[in-house]
Amino acid sequence: MDCATLGTLIRNHEPVNLIDIRSRNEFREMHIPGARSLPFAELVSPKGFLRYRPTIEQVCILSDDRARASLVTGILRASGYMNAMVVDGGMKAWVAQGFPVLRQHLSLELPNLVRATAVLLGMAGIAFALAKFLIVASILICAAAVVFKASLLVRTPADETRTFTVGQSDSQWRGITGTEPAHSC
Repeated sequence: MDCATLGTLIRNHEPVNLIDIRSRNEFREMHIPGARSLPFAELVSPKGFLRYRPTIEQVCILSDDRARASLVTGILRASGYMNAMVVDGGMKAWVAQGFPVLRQHLSLELPNLVRATAVLLGMAGIAFALAKFLIVASILICAAAVVFKASLLVRTPADETRTFTVGQSDSQWRGITGTEPAHSC
């Protein structure tokens, strides 16, 4: 299955079991909304399928390693999951085509670093003011003000300013500029 088809199924709220077989750390960093993390090692273990019931619903296997995804798909089909299939291109293709992802990691990108620098300079200025080094304190506080003003001018990347919302009518991105369709493809 290609990413565009999977994106349409998710957008239309079709019943799809999306299983991400990448490591838990990779899943934590970035994953498709609604995906479950079941790392490859857990799925291929003998106890891996004892807790799941066979289904005729679509089961999509997501991985950046095509060989592992194909192996898991074969195991699932042998276990009764008749509609198991690999998502072509994996997570890299999903992201490259601009589909929504959930990120759960601390971002240390430029806007955040500039703001953190401004806060640290301000705190250092206050500390020097309390220690009665007023000239150094005033320089640090002025520098903090300049850096903070610069942080307001630094643009935040678009993927960090948008959130994925599911309304009654359709899935949408809620962005700074308003509402846009979730998928442009």
